[in-house]
Amino acid sequence: MVILVKRTGQLGNRLFLFAHFLANAAEYGYELANPSFGGYAPFFEATATGNFGGLPVRLHAFRQPRLDRMLDLVQHPRAFGLLRQASRLLPRRPALLTDLPDQDYDLNQPAYLAAARGGLVLAHGWQFRDKRNFSRHGALLRQLFAPIEPHRRAVAALLAGLRASADVVVGVHIRRGDYATYNNGAYFYDNATYARAMRAVQEQLPAGQRVAFLLCSNEELNLADFAGLRVHLATNHFVEDLYALAACNYVLGPPSSYSMWASFYGQVPLLHLAQANQPVALSDFQVFLDQ
Repeated sequence: MVILVKRTGQLGNRLFLFAHFLANAAEYGYELANPSFGGYAPFFEATATGNFGGLPVRLHAFRQPRLDRMLDLVQHPRAFGLLRQASRLLPRRPALLTDLPDQDYDLNQPAYLAAARGGLVLAHGWQFRDKRNFSRHGALLRQLFAPIEPHRRAVAALLAGLRASADVVVGVHIRRGDYATYNNGAYFYDNATYARAMRAVQEQLPAGQRVAFLLCSNEELNLADFAGLRVHLATNHFVEDLYALAACNYVLGPPSSYSMWASFYGQVPLLHLAQANQPVALSDFQVFLDQ
């Protein structure tokens, strides 16, 4: 059995972490528990209902869910390290795994699979990946992580309204908030940067096509900064904005697992702006498959 201990990052990070473990568990048939996803569980079909399509997967690590709170004690890597040392005293030691900075941990390793099938594994980190089976089980992952019906309806209504007057809808992820400090603010772009990139996209689409831009942001936007572009605001619900991006024809934004998930889920071409002055070419938009 494998338990995902660490609550790493926000929604995009946790979706990818859970999805890679799910793909691996679906391929190799071991039990999986993910209490680290609990805060987001009410928003998705499988996690809200506990129905993982017959897979031996659940959210809670313990039979009594309140005991999951004990895992709060080992969120910090140092505390998890102390737990690893203490586990050496046990007659049957669990496997306590951590990832390394900027390095994927391959879930197809024989040692990991043996531990997952025959013992207890506590996984602490974000960069655990099964790139061999992630795309293979893509349809299952999209089914399990479909948003619950009220959010599906809201997204469908939003996109129906846009497509009534547009041939192409470009989703624009304008991430502010934590990006003011993340990576020393490297991706904290102003509205002029996004507007420049949006105009570049529009200029490369056929002249006869009606283009609308759906703006998804975690802060209020001044729409006057996008003069000359047909812009619309999303609902400003973090799940609905994510899946609205997934329903667009293109997605544009700064490097973020949020837009990567939208691209994967909706199989929508994505372009990340790694720099404010980056050239924008339609040929550079690619569906993110995490391979």
